[in-house]
Amino acid sequence: SSDLASSQGAFRLRHADDPERSLPWLAYNTSKRGLTLDVTRPRGRDLFLALAARSDVVLETAAPGAMGQHGLGWAELHATNPRLVLCSLTPWGQTGPYAAWRGSDLTAIAMSGNLHCTGDPDRAPVRCSFPVAYYHTSIEAALAVTFALLARDQTGRGQHVDVAMQAAMVMPNMATASMFKMTGNRGARAGAFFRQTKSVQREIWPCKDGFVSFAIRGGPARVPGLVALVQLMDEHGMASEKLKARDWKTYNHNLLSQAEVDELSAEFGAFFRSKTMTELFAAAVERNLMLAPANTAREIDASEQLASREFFVTVDDPARGGLRYPGGFAKITSGDPTATPVGIRRPAPRLGEHTTEILGEVGVSPAMVVELRAAGVC
Repeated sequence: SSDLASSQGAFRLRHADDPERSLPWLAYNTSKRGLTLDVTRPRGRDLFLALAARSDVVLETAAPGAMGQHGLGWAELHATNPRLVLCSLTPWGQTGPYAAWRGSDLTAIAMSGNLHCTGDPDRAPVRCSFPVAYYHTSIEAALAVTFALLARDQTGRGQHVDVAMQAAMVMPNMATASMFKMTGNRGARAGAFFRQTKSVQREIWPCKDGFVSFAIRGGPARVPGLVALVQLMDEHGMASEKLKARDWKTYNHNLLSQAEVDELSAEFGAFFRSKTMTELFAAAVERNLMLAPANTAREIDASEQLASREFFVTVDDPARGGLRYPGGFAKITSGDPTATPVGIRRPAPRLGEHTTEILGEVGVSPAMVVELRAAGVC
């Protein structure tokens, strides 16, 4: 949602006073054109319908029924363009007892149960600093719209896609909610740890310059990694005789007492703290360890893999200078010159920057746009 992105002042550029120069605005709105239009006015409504008549998808985030009050609900849009897909993103969906309620990112992650399991067990729940509910919901919406467009190719008719933030945020809980009836387990905060049958075991470990993810769980997939890690520790003189003598073939992390877990964690933890994230990851790749660095922006920026694929690109913005962005997540290598590349087509627009251009596509002259602006329509 562009209005959300423009209001997150905590991420503004150093010299920026207007919301269009906030980092979220610049990040979320690349490749878009900017149009302003007051659809509460009859002329604005008519122009919106004219644009919808030549569009594939309309995405809206108003409260259920709000667009309909202006004559722009599903019935009117479908009558204007039967092939149109309307996607509505709301906190609770278009129906149900909560449908008319307001909601936010915090509301969605709390009401979905996601917040309950996030954070350390001795503290109150925490939420991510970024609005992850909006991100999850947007991904689900993109997938749903894709399905609707595929169905349109078969039927010739568009659909109204109803995406609820609460439902989208239930998914990150994995199977906890669905298994409650069987287990009675409501989930719990474990922080950097993982709850086992008899103990709580660390999953995120501090190292010299950050954190790595490594589990001391067993099983056929993980025991070889434990063996390899102990060998690596021994090469650096950091594996005790007791650790080297352990019979990993009979190792069962579910049966460990908390004291046994703490003893193992003390040795593994000391080794991790003596190495950098890069050193540990290099060893993991070489020795097939199930270990991963908890990369921050620093590591992403320095990634040799991303650099070799020319993932980061510089986008020239006349008003803001050269800005560095993540580029396309996929590359088209078919050799087809007509193939559309995945990437950034243009920088984020100013509000209403392309109003004249877009309205011109439905027959509105530049002179008329001037009059519409004067009348408050756009």
